[in-house]
Amino acid sequence: MHVGIRLTASAERYARHHGLVAVLEEANPGPLAAVGDILSLMVDCMVHDFAVAQRRWIFDGGALQLELTVDHPAFGRR
Repeated sequence: MHVGIRLTASAERYARHHGLVAVLEEANPGPLAAVGDILSLMVDCMVHDFAVAQRRWIFDGGALQLELTVDHPAFGRR
């Protein structure tokens, strides 16, 4: 199952600044990702952490998709 990723405004600013938008669009953390999980992207020997802030199931004409909203900074979230 492909899991879509949606960025909060702060996560989008961070991702654009660090050239991570395409990496996040291609990422597929899978349906086991839960709110509070940390998604760590390793790009060019740097680790970029995002927190799963929300899970949303989308029903569209019989199709089912899971979308994760991720936030940055990741730390300090519970």
